[in-house]
Amino acid sequence: MGMRALGSLRRVRHLNCGTFRARLGGPALVSHVVVCEFEHGLALIDSGLGTDDVAHANSRLGVGFRLLLPTLDPAEAAVTQLDAMGFSAADVAHIVLTHMDLDHLGGAADFPSATVHTSAVEQSSATTRTDAAAKVRYRAPQLRAVKNRTSGYSDFPDELFGFAGHMVHDSVCAIPMPGHTAGHCAIAIDDPQRGWLLHAGDAFHHRRAITGQSSGRSISMVETALADDRRQLRENQRRLADLAARTAGPQIFCAHDPVQFRALADSAR
Repeated sequence: MGMRALGSLRRVRHLNCGTFRARLGGPALVSHVVVCEFEHGLALIDSGLGTDDVAHANSRLGVGFRLLLPTLDPAEAAVTQLDAMGFSAADVAHIVLTHMDLDHLGGAADFPSATVHTSAVEQSSATTRTDAAAKVRYRAPQLRAVKNRTSGYSDFPDELFGFAGHMVHDSVCAIPMPGHTAGHCAIAIDDPQRGWLLHAGDAFHHRRAITGQSSGRSISMVETALADDRRQLRENQRRLADLAARTAGPQIFCAHDPVQFRALADSAR
């Protein structure tokens, strides 16, 4: 079933599906997942950490991610939070990823009937790269869980906010934003209550990156260390800052800023 078969978007919710605290210090970070409630089912934007990631952290996440001190709370898994809302795993028909890093893909294993959408470049990068950095960010057990249900799009014929994009649905658009990973995308959602939102994934890690302020030395170090292409990362941060400055632009947020997450989660209640 294509995403358009879900009908119109009725409601948007925001979940934290994985808290962690980097050893560099600072506030606890979140894994921001957006739940899109359509007429005929649900779609997630990113999926956070899943129940298997929590139960088998060493094998699923590896030593590298454990250095970020994840809370590993099973109550944070998207499937657990959706169950508390009255939804089942089968209600999730689609998962649209910003990218396939372990803290964005892991929860997809809890929704075995969902089609996973990502850019073709990201899909190729995640499944073919064998270098040390790729082995840290792209985890084989997570990739196996979605191997036969991942749809990779390579065309971006649409336009939104002056950016090239791929309309996965009339209300959901993937916008290529490489830098953090080769095939990273920001995902725009047309929230019927608040207008356009832009989930920028890991295009930045702190809200100050889109206000022209310094995001702080520790955050900048993390962004640089994790970037696949630092030049592209900084260029896209400039583009996002310009977009954020527009009066009629979307509300832009990243995957891990707890302040941005809490503001959106509270406003969606």
